[in-house]
Amino acid sequence: MTPVLALLLLFLVAGTRLLGRTAFGRRVYAVGNSLEAARLSGIRTGRVIVGVYVLSAVCAALVGILLTGFSGQASLGMGDDYLLPSIAVVVVGGALITGGRGHFLGMVGGALLLTALQTLLAGTTLPYAFRALFFGCVDLAAVLALRERRN
Repeated sequence: MTPVLALLLLFLVAGTRLLGRTAFGRRVYAVGNSLEAARLSGIRTGRVIVGVYVLSAVCAALVGILLTGFSGQASLGMGDDYLLPSIAVVVVGGALITGGRGHFLGMVGGALLLTALQTLLAGTTLPYAFRALFFGCVDLAAVLALRERRN
């Protein structure tokens, strides 16, 4: 097993346990569903939000270290190409952009789906513009399919 797969497996287990089986994870879901309701139920929402940002920064730093090790060099904008796909992964994984719904394993499934789609498209002779447009249409379809329905 390669070290990247071992780290991915460790990350999946840790993320699933953290968000699914700890008080912090329940607080994160509560704040994501309704900040005001979480505050009224006694959750210190400021601490939870800061904790989520710190956890996000730690994960981003780890990914930056892995990306630097993979490419063998570092540059200021080396992660810019991953910004929009990271948002697309979350949306395709089933999370609402407005918050309130989502699951960690759904995000992992979205990442696997979009990685497979990008690998499939990279193997074709289609121009880059068409591949980017097709990828964007898949993202748009996911947003439209998962949008919050109002009565």
